[in-house]
Amino acid sequence: MKKIITFALGAALAFNAAAQTWQDALLFSENNYSGTARGVGMGNALTAIGGDAGSLVFNPAGSATASYSQFVITPAVTLSFANTAASADNLESFKGQAISNTYARMKLPNVGFIMNIKTGRRSGLKNVAWGVVVNSTNNFTGRYRSAGVNGDNSYAASLASSADGFAENVLATEDWYYSGNPSRMPAWVDMTGYRSGMFNAVSGRDGAYVALTEVIDEQGDFRLAAPVYQQYGQQSYGYKMDAILNFALNFSDKFYLGANLGVTSLNYYLSEFWSEAPDNPADFPTIRYSDGTSAQFESLRMNRKYRLGGTGVYFKMGALWRPIPSLRIAAAIQTPTLLNLVERYGYSGEVKLTGRYLSNASSPEDEWIYALRSPFRANFGVAFTLGNRGVISADYEMANYSQARFRSRSTDNEYGSGTFSDVNLDIKDLLGIAHQVRLGTEFKVTPELALRAGYNLTTGAQRNYLDGNKVIPVSFQEKVAQMKHAVSLGVGYSFGSIFLDAAVRYRTSPKDYVIPYNYYYAPDPSQFYNKVVDDEIVTPELVVKNQFVDILLTLGWRF
Repeated sequence: MKKIITFALGAALAFNAAAQTWQDALLFSENNYSGTARGVGMGNALTAIGGDAGSLVFNPAGSATASYSQFVITPAVTLSFANTAASADNLESFKGQAISNTYARMKLPNVGFIMNIKTGRRSGLKNVAWGVVVNSTNNFTGRYRSAGVNGDNSYAASLASSADGFAENVLATEDWYYSGNPSRMPAWVDMTGYRSGMFNAVSGRDGAYVALTEVIDEQGDFRLAAPVYQQYGQQSYGYKMDAILNFALNFSDKFYLGANLGVTSLNYYLSEFWSEAPDNPADFPTIRYSDGTSAQFESLRMNRKYRLGGTGVYFKMGALWRPIPSLRIAAAIQTPTLLNLVERYGYSGEVKLTGRYLSNASSPEDEWIYALRSPFRANFGVAFTLGNRGVISADYEMANYSQARFRSRSTDNEYGSGTFSDVNLDIKDLLGIAHQVRLGTEFKVTPELALRAGYNLTTGAQRNYLDGNKVIPVSFQEKVAQMKHAVSLGVGYSFGSIFLDAAVRYRTSPKDYVIPYNYYYAPDPSQFYNKVVDDEIVTPELVVKNQFVDILLTLGWRF
């Protein structure tokens, strides 16, 4: 059975670090909403409720349902809990340890101001609302680490396989930004690995490289010298935020119409590392150099820093109808967002040799400029009020991620209009509609005290996977495995015009299957720069299970 997608951005990009993927399109297009503590406490089932500053991201008409103006600010903290283990599929090659990681980051998922202006009419246009609200639509907090003993292969040897065929002087002295002849354009990670000493040229065999972790046997074949203790880890943080300029109208307290002009800001940061050391140093042979010196392999480490940022603009319209005082029905639609993105990344490598010296090298920071069009969204909601005692609400949201597309923003011939044709075809073939159901309730114990609860179910967007060149539908069991769940509880208390809300939310995430590195080979040896993954060499596979807890506190003022 094929594994469902992994969002370990960068772990699968060791060979071509600047390649955008269909997983990236999904990661940076999807929404995982935060907002006010009241909204989160009710599962963000706010499309048909309105009145809350966090509801505007779902339905622009919601600002006109309130009879007051308001200012809110919401600080929050996100806790990430990750459990990492080796997949049972390849325990023979990697004896992994089960490792748990906890990571916390503060954030400000919501701040907003809404002005409600009454017209003085008893019917018709009764009031006009406008506001400026900033609301979080995604949160990239996460961290995990893996470790284990591998007796079959190594990360350093994977770099050597990727570098195979390139001339030694190219790896050693070529300008990082050289372009033109592909035989002089190795991956930056390979250049960093060679210049830091993770692998070296084989004497008398042009274009062949042997890793520090390997030996060459009597037949001239490469093999791991002895088991190595490996570690891989990554840490991510960042956010996607929508800054909304809102305008809404109230007609006779029955029909509400609103519009948003939204500006999306995206910032994503990722750092990852690969490290290796002898599991038993005595098992590794002494390295002897031509100058008569000798050394022992102690450790190596590769680091990668990646950051992506950009902005985009969208338009959203929504309506809310109250056919009877206790029933609200609402709908909203949002246009696609064209995010103009700037991606930067770089590598640094370090090798420690006992008895010789510390060797290190760093690449410069590369920059790629491109655009991502995220899909349109539609929201539908219904809510029932229980007099002045409470409300029950349900939302449905859909987004068709097969419509996401990368676009070029460069006039460079090597980064022109055809650059994204393959990945855009993958997006079209592999992604589909993701559905989100949000349920929420609020019950007022007293006029001042309210208790809240909510639940979210989000389906996965992956509908197919690739098996070679074949597109295979995702099975029902795999669709279930893609689902995300969230449960929340909240409480609110009003002190006259001042109100204080608190909420806690628990979120689950599908398992990620991460392969930290692969070996490569060239199907056509004369085109050694066109390599593919060598599936015959089984490298470690990690299973990462992420869970999250969000704690929010909203302070507000009604006037």
